[in-house]
Amino acid sequence: MRALPPILCFQGDQATQTQCSICIEEFKNGELVQPFAVCLHQFHLDCINSWLFVGKTNCPVCRQHLSIATQTTH
Repeated sequence: MRALPPILCFQGDQATQTQCSICIEEFKNGELVQPFAVCLHQFHLDCINSWLFVGKTNCPVCRQHLSIATQTTH
């Protein structure tokens, strides 16, 4: 969870993505959304938290794996 970017406030007039791909509901203006670290697809907080809580670490949209963003190179 700490690997995720900061939570954003949804602004419909500035958005490229208008719905959560987990629950398929439209985002509402002023609603808090969570971008996924690797690809920045956005989800409702509860939806992505539930997704990650059951051990799924890939993006529900593009399937990029979260560990890619958390790896460090030496």
